[in-house]
Amino acid sequence: MDYNFSVFVGLDGFIDHIFVAVDQRFGPGNNFKKINKIKEFAERIAHASGKSTNIELFPIEQRIGGNGPILAQTLAFYGVYVQLMGALGNPLDPTFHHLPSKVNPISIGHPGITNAIEFDDGKLLLGITHSLDCITLEKCLPYIRENNEKIFTCDALCFANWTMLIHLNEILTFFWDHIRKDRQKFCFFDLADPEKRSLNDIYSIIQLIQLYTQKYTTILGLNLKEAEQIVAVLQSYQLTRNPTSIKKPDVQTLCQYIQTQTKIDEIVIHDTTCCAAATQSETSYVDGFFVAHPKITTGAGDHFNAGYLLAKLQKKSLHDCLIQAYKISSHFVATGHCCNL
Repeated sequence: MDYNFSVFVGLDGFIDHIFVAVDQRFGPGNNFKKINKIKEFAERIAHASGKSTNIELFPIEQRIGGNGPILAQTLAFYGVYVQLMGALGNPLDPTFHHLPSKVNPISIGHPGITNAIEFDDGKLLLGITHSLDCITLEKCLPYIRENNEKIFTCDALCFANWTMLIHLNEILTFFWDHIRKDRQKFCFFDLADPEKRSLNDIYSIIQLIQLYTQKYTTILGLNLKEAEQIVAVLQSYQLTRNPTSIKKPDVQTLCQYIQTQTKIDEIVIHDTTCCAAATQSETSYVDGFFVAHPKITTGAGDHFNAGYLLAKLQKKSLHDCLIQAYKISSHFVATGHCCNL
């Protein structure tokens, strides 16, 4: 398939090392029983308090990592041309040689490392991220100017992994200053688990996304945990002006609440069994299917985001955007590969 769409994606980059944790070993190689649940893993660690313990990690594979590169790779699989700027190595790390031909890699630094431990009910991402400190506006500017026409004529801008890119706000401000108003274009944001950032930091990125609504149609993609974090920030800052509170809401209610409070054009939330989206004028909800024994979960959210953005570019309905996103994400979790549409 081939679409005449072009998307800019940035600005992180990782090499993912995928592991499972060994519970009991019966022989060499893969002759073992793995730890299936995160709670079991946590209990194993907790029992070592004041003592010590040894947990074997069994390597499954090494692959392209980072929210931006996985998003770019998935979009390109479905025929979208992608300008990918990020920490991809200097020279380009061999891991990123496997990017599809429709991806134009623009490397501005060395990738981080993610040691991802996979479980049946989720994943633990242990990141080594200090190399991403070099992703600054000053470092990006020569590459932006060199690729100016390719970047600013794209149908959509995607900014991923705000949490680990400490200087991204300054870069986002530069982009906003240099894009022309065109509400037919999209700007997609993926914060990527902002738990370790301060309330002030999270509120600052919400304000920046709100600013982008003046020029592009903005989409904020969240998983359930991230959505709950955003609600906590909004209530912390807006409680005196708007005392509305929500307790243990469903994803559709969360979407509506965040959209109403922020006025961001579109809020999308995905969970392991469902997803929802809300705009000012409508909401939609889709039940998914739970994969009891996933092949891989690292990158599932990026596949969801790619499916959703592709559907937006195709001008599909809100409901159909969710269906396409869930189809791509669920198939990836079950098989480790992209599905045919």
